[in-house]
Amino acid sequence: MQDNMKHGKLTKSQYNALKSNLTELPELQQGAASFVTPGRSGSGSPSTERSIGFNVNALDYSMGKELLGTLHKYEALIRRCRSLTPPALLKREATVEKEVAATVSFHLAHLEWTVQQDWVEEFAGLIKELHSKGMATNKRFIEQPRRIPCPTDDCKSHIVMDMDNLLADVVCHKCRTSWTMYRLLTLALNNPDKVFYLDMEAICLWLRITPREVLKIVNAHNVSIKNGLYDFGAITKAKDLS
Repeated sequence: MQDNMKHGKLTKSQYNALKSNLTELPELQQGAASFVTPGRSGSGSPSTERSIGFNVNALDYSMGKELLGTLHKYEALIRRCRSLTPPALLKREATVEKEVAATVSFHLAHLEWTVQQDWVEEFAGLIKELHSKGMATNKRFIEQPRRIPCPTDDCKSHIVMDMDNLLADVVCHKCRTSWTMYRLLTLALNNPDKVFYLDMEAICLWLRITPREVLKIVNAHNVSIKNGLYDFGAITKAKDLS
């Protein structure tokens, strides 16, 4: 019953979630920078194999463009409605981190007014989405594992991949064979009897192409899609032929 109590136009639980999500945004934005570059090898030292790039989502979140776009939009609305200093007359902070912290502080200071507005549910939804992206970027929840078939002959097991650390060592728990992720993917791609699926982010990261290019290949070659994942081998072969 307590959760159904109203706090402005939100329930008490919705209000608490909005306040909590807002409060954590600066920490999530700052933390994202730690996940931009790939991890190190399983031995703890830099690998001699080639680097495969960086975490695009972490880079975007650390730059704060989407965060500040949403927060500044609603800050401008609040300032206009409450006859406060317009954004154009305000001095911007020296860094993205300080700017995110400043606009979040503003929103928290005016939250009691915000929850009385007709648009607060839309605002809360956007903040929840931004918070969820930050949590994913900072790896604060268990993501859906990406698995590929073990390339060892007669082994029917699957191996969980860490797409942010493709140079780390992995071991098949059934046959006990170990590889770097880079070598594992190379072996799997060269085995025509093994079909495995990856999500869009992983394919773009590995092949260094954009989502638009991936979808173009998928549509042109009728690539198999399973539960939102794409046949990685088919996409790779189609790309090599183009």
